[in-house]
Amino acid sequence: MLFNSYTFLFAFLPLLLICWRLAAGYGTGALAMVLLVFSIAFYGFWGVPFLLLLAAMLGMNYGFALALVERSAAKDITSREKPEDLPQERVFFGLSRKGLLALALTLNLIPLVWFKYSVFLGQNLAALMHVSWEFAAPGLPLGISFYTFIQIAWLVSVYRGQVQPQGFTRHVLFSTCFPYVISGPIVRYEQMGAQLDVLGPCTAEGLARGFSLFTVGLVKKVVLADSLALYADAVFNSAEKAFPLSGCEAWLGSLCYTFQLYFDFSGYTDMAIGLGLMLGMRLPENFDSPYKSTGIVDFWRRWHITLSSWLRDYLYIPLGGNRKGKLKQYRNLFLTMLIGGAWHGAGWTFVVWGAIHGVMLGINHYFRARIRGTRLESAFRALPLRVCSIGFTFFCINLCWVVFRAVSIEGAGRMYRAMFAGPFTPEAAGILAPTDGLNALAAMGARWLPNGYLQGWLPFALLLASFVVVWFLPNSHEIFNGRRDGTRLCFLWRPSAAWATSLAILAFVSLILVSRKATFLYFQF
Repeated sequence: MLFNSYTFLFAFLPLLLICWRLAAGYGTGALAMVLLVFSIAFYGFWGVPFLLLLAAMLGMNYGFALALVERSAAKDITSREKPEDLPQERVFFGLSRKGLLALALTLNLIPLVWFKYSVFLGQNLAALMHVSWEFAAPGLPLGISFYTFIQIAWLVSVYRGQVQPQGFTRHVLFSTCFPYVISGPIVRYEQMGAQLDVLGPCTAEGLARGFSLFTVGLVKKVVLADSLALYADAVFNSAEKAFPLSGCEAWLGSLCYTFQLYFDFSGYTDMAIGLGLMLGMRLPENFDSPYKSTGIVDFWRRWHITLSSWLRDYLYIPLGGNRKGKLKQYRNLFLTMLIGGAWHGAGWTFVVWGAIHGVMLGINHYFRARIRGTRLESAFRALPLRVCSIGFTFFCINLCWVVFRAVSIEGAGRMYRAMFAGPFTPEAAGILAPTDGLNALAAMGARWLPNGYLQGWLPFALLLASFVVVWFLPNSHEIFNGRRDGTRLCFLWRPSAAWATSLAILAFVSLILVSRKATFLYFQF
């Protein structure tokens, strides 16, 4: 069941709101039970085996959490105490608390590695050993990457004494809450636990804001992302099959995917946050105009914020962070992004993408350190250089998305060759074999002529609309909450007839296009 499906929009969501209204008179416990039942039904809709796996992992993790806090020496732990200050007596089969946590984290990662990476690892091992293995790909449980990260963060918080297990039902409710269980945001119990304690009836403002934000996300997904996907898929698929591809089409196809990915995941996040607002919950923000970033460091503070903070807190800092010199800081950045790239998918393209971002982060950190406190730093804050920085950063990000989207390294190579090598080395494209200057010029022109992958005016209109939305309009958070710096914003959401009419028109258009039934890109990650 997708957020952008008729089943969800006209059956699941209305029934949930009706039950929520009926249960509101019976207190927080009744509302929590309604949310739990609907969340389990939402995830179970994707398949009972997936639901059973999730239940097994939740039961295992709750058992580990109880074992971590069962000793009386740990019952007075506060959030200010450090793990190394806690008693390390044997608590479970001869394991210390630290050993028990390591075992719990390992057992959480085993299903993720098996379902997501077993085929990739098996294929590469077979190629390394020059053997042929028949290995059936296991079905990937929906959202396993996201709920595994949520469980790991919860266990670490229990180990540190920052949270306490409050009953298995509460743990299941927090872990399966349907707005974020499949594709995030990657929430932490510290963010959601207190909210689950004060669940209340829907308010008029919460419903208005929630429906409005949900509609904005739906428009991003079905009007922009899904429409751009048609052209991005055509270009990238042609590159994978080694079909003729002009330089112009390669660049336009890469831009289509760059905006498709943004509007797809940003749209999902808006819809998830909007659903939370309808029920009186506030989920963490996940996007802050990432394509307006002035550098790669800035980009990762704005793109998929909850994943970036998770990687920082549970990978980069444990590796040493920036505490042991610049070289080790750059190494830790590279390793963090390498693992972050592999988290997105089982393929060398994701590993390469993560490695490239790791290198760019190191370069950006080095450059920022070199100009800190100089006149050049002030110059980069001025509008002309700031615009140049945004443009160059977007250029780098767009290039990186090519290998991220490509199915294979070879497909990515063909895209890059069409984007860069075509007009300069026309004979490499195999279109013409020039023997003189005129033929060479003809070949160069042929490399940039379209092959029919982007026909008509629609792809160009979609790209133009994407540019306007990304760079000239406020983002969703600014529209509904105002700018963080407090400056005046004209395009601010209000519960007015004008806003209601505009969103109703956009919702009507979106509902027509929902019939395409396109899944969210991050479901595969």
